[in-house]
Formats: sequence, C-alpha cells, structure tokens
Amino acid sequence: MDFFRRQNWDIVKYSWLWFTISGILIAVGMGFVAVKGLNWGIDFTGGSLLRYQFERPLVTQPGEDIQVIRRTRGLLMSLGLGGSQIQVAGDNELYIRTPEIANDEQARQRDEKVAAGLRDLFGDRAGGLRTLGRETVGPVIGEMLTRSALQALVLGIALILIYITIRYEFRFAVAAVLALIHDTAILVGALAILGTELNTWFVAALLTVLGYSINDTVIIFDRIRENRGIHRRAPLDSVVNASLLQTMARSINTVLTTLFTLVALYVLGGATIEGFALALIIGIASGCYSSIFTASPIVVTWYHLSERRVRAPQAAAQPMAAATSGAGGGDSTEAVVTEEPAPEARPSARQTMREAERAAQEEKRRKRRERRKQRKEKRAVTDRSRKKRF
Repeated sequence: MDFFRRQNWDIVKYSWLWFTISGILIAVGMGFVAVKGLNWGIDFTGGSLLRYQFERPLVTQPGEDIQVIRRTRGLLMSLGLGGSQIQVAGDNELYIRTPEIANDEQARQRDEKVAAGLRDLFGDRAGGLRTLGRETVGPVIGEMLTRSALQALVLGIALILIYITIRYEFRFAVAAVLALIHDTAILVGALAILGTELNTWFVAALLTVLGYSINDTVIIFDRIRENRGIHRRAPLDSVVNASLLQTMARSINTVLTTLFTLVALYVLGGATIEGFALALIIGIASGCYSSIFTASPIVVTWYHLSERRVRAPQAAAQPMAAATSGAGGGDSTEAVVTEEPAPEARPSARQTMREAERAAQEEKRRKRRERRKQRKEKRAVTDRSRKKRF
C-alpha cells in the first residue's frame, strides 16, 4: 500500500497537537485511578476457595470442561459472583475462587446457594454433590507476580536504553522509554475508566503491550537512521516526517491484523480471556499511536531545544561584538550592514522521500558500475596473462 508515501502530510509540525491529545487522555485516566481506583481481582486481594466433588465424572470427553466452566460462570453471575475463577480438577471436582466475605453467616449462605445451583446444573449427569470445604486464600501469587513483573520492567527499560543508545542516539532511547510510559498510562487509565477486574492476566497483557510497542518504535527509528544516512543535508524534521510516512502503512497494517484477531477473541472467547483481550486491544492501539505520534516527535522536539540552547549564547554575543567594533571605529559613522542569508526553504516530506529514493537508486547504479568495472579489469588481466603464456 503506497498511499502514505504519496502524501505530503506534515506530522512533525503538529507535534504539539499529538502531545496535547496524549496529555488529556493520560490526565483523564490518572484522574479516574486517583478517584475511583483500580478494580483489583482475587489474585491481588485474596479470596475464598470453594471445593466441590461430584459422584460421577463431570468431564467425559475432551473439550467438555469448557462447557462446564461456561455454565458454572453463568450460575455465578446470577449470584453476583461473575468475577470468580473456576477450575475443573480431575474429572469430578470443581474449584471456585470467590471474593472473601468477612461475615461467616453470609459466606455460609453464599456457599449453600452455589452448591444448590451446581446440583441443579450437573446433578442429572454427575450425581450427588459433596462440599469439600472452604479455604481462605491470600494474595500471595499476585504479590509475587507483581514484584517479578516490576523487576522485569525495570530491567527491560534499562536494556532498551542501553541498546537504543548504542544503535541510534541517547535521545532516541529516552523517546522510546517515554512512549512506553505513555502506553502504560493509557492502558491503566482505560481499564480504570471501564472498571475491568484486574487479575494476573493484567501483568501479562502489560508486558505484551510494551514489547509490541517498542518493536514498532524501533522499526520507525531504523528507517529514520537509514534516511539520515542517505540524505545527510536534509533537516531532521523532513527526514523524520518522511520516515513516518514511509513506515505508516506497515504500522497500520500490522496493528489492524492484530486487532482483528483480538476483537474476535474478545467477542467469542468468553469471560475467561475477555479482560486480557480488551487490555491488548487498548494497549496495542495506544502503542501504534505512540510509535508514530509520540516517540519520533519527541526526538525532533528535543533536537530543536538543544539547537536553541547552543545558538542562544552565539546570538547574545553578536550584538556585543557589533557594539565593540562600532566604538573602535573612531570618527567613522558609516555603518556596515550585513544581510543575513535567507533561510533555506524546508523541503516537504514528499520531496525528501523522492530525494532519498533518488539517492538510493543512484547509489545502487554506482555500485553496479563499480562491479562492471571490476569485472572488466579482472577479464583484462586474465586475457593479458593468457597472451603471455602463448
């Protein structure tokens, strides 16, 4: 799809707009997190583990456990326990993990309702139901997983900083990390607004989104580096803008094919993976946005700020030099007026792409000419050596 390559859109020029959109989205999401908080699930808050055993097998053929879990979840949703976790153990045991209830009497009534509902659902084919007991489960798994995820996240960010700094520049590395922070904030804020219950899948979804986002960002950075090498005299704005337009088709096609699959999982996958699929949909869409409209504009903005800091002392020194030269001129009142050269017109993104492609084609032609010349010289040397022999 060559549509974006033919356009002359100036994405970098409107960096302030993309930063404003991101800032508003992050502010709204973090506001919900501060006021409403996140809906932590059983894995992070702990709960009760209810164990039941039937006389006869619940599962008699492959895939039947999915139907058992689906029917059990419908029962629990009718009782207000839709966020519970369900597991089929063996062929005749059912484990249900529910939020903890401090009042023992209410907990006992809830357990009786669950047992009665299970008898109605599966009593005909699985026989009688025996309650094996209720145990209180703490949030140990969630705490351990969260700690491990944070350690992995910090180590990953450090390695990304080192790798991108070596391969590109330090400002590219910082821009990539800021884009990852942007994606994390967008994802957390969106889940807080939607009130999605967060369990251990949230950590897996977050790490998956960050990996997807940094991959897209590095591909764009690689194109920027390639175009800077081909078109060295072009302004950084034009090079970055051209690189974004050259890679935009790839980014959009990749994210759309991924989102199609995730939407199908969200709609048809059931409540078990619904939250995971939703988090990936939000995170991958945000990652595509940040790779195009956040990471690269940050690089350009940082570059311009650095240039202004370098030029500021020079601009301040010019009036002082002019005043000194005027004072030392004696009676001469003649003023020397120097006209500054007019700034070069900034080439458009489309022009930059054309020049870069033209330069790349010329480089290929030059290499082909050199290879032909080398072959001719080699052939001439071979012919001379043959003549000397005879």
